Amino acid sequence: AQATRLLAEKLRDEVVVANLGQATLDLQQAADRDLNCYTFGSMGQCSSIGLGIALARPDARVVSLDGDGSLLMNLGVLTTVATISPPNYAIVVWDNEVHMTTGGQPTATAYRTSLASIARGAGIEKVFEPHDEEELGAVFDRMLAEDGPFFVAVKVDKGYAQGELDRDVIAYKLRFMKAMAALPKRVE
Repeated sequence: AQATRLLAEKLRDEVVVANLGQATLDLQQAADRDLNCYTFGSMGQCSSIGLGIALARPDARVVSLDGDGSLLMNLGVLTTVATISPPNYAIVVWDNEVHMTTGGQPTATAYRTSLASIARGAGIEKVFEPHDEEELGAVFDRMLAEDGPFFVAVKVDKGYAQGELDRDVIAYKLRFMKAMAALPKRVE
């Protein structure tokens, strides 16, 4: 939640795609906004959805807030991001080393797997593993200002955020679609 708030303080007109469960709850609480796309019930698809939006709107900066368990279900997205290399795209992974949404079972990152190493191996050049809030803030500043793609692996606490997830799926979808349609197209 603290890392999400740090990012939320820096957002302007960026599109943010949030993974189901914890990432969405934290984002709803920190900065519920029209340009947030909440991916309810689509485990393993957050970074792919974000990539699709980044490709459809190359003039908009897109940030995916994925989870370690979800990303591990769809590692192929990293090779696609590396190959296509969209400059307006960033993946931030909240790595709590568990499948929080399904009951807290350990993910491979609780043992030997490094998502940052996998991203580097896939060919993504801007890969970061910030170790404290100051480093994370500096990475967020770069991610929101420079061409990417970026991959940011952030170790976070295993605890649940307090509060209840608002699951008005249709309303959020319609709100996001309207915000995307209204987002002015920038000419570079």
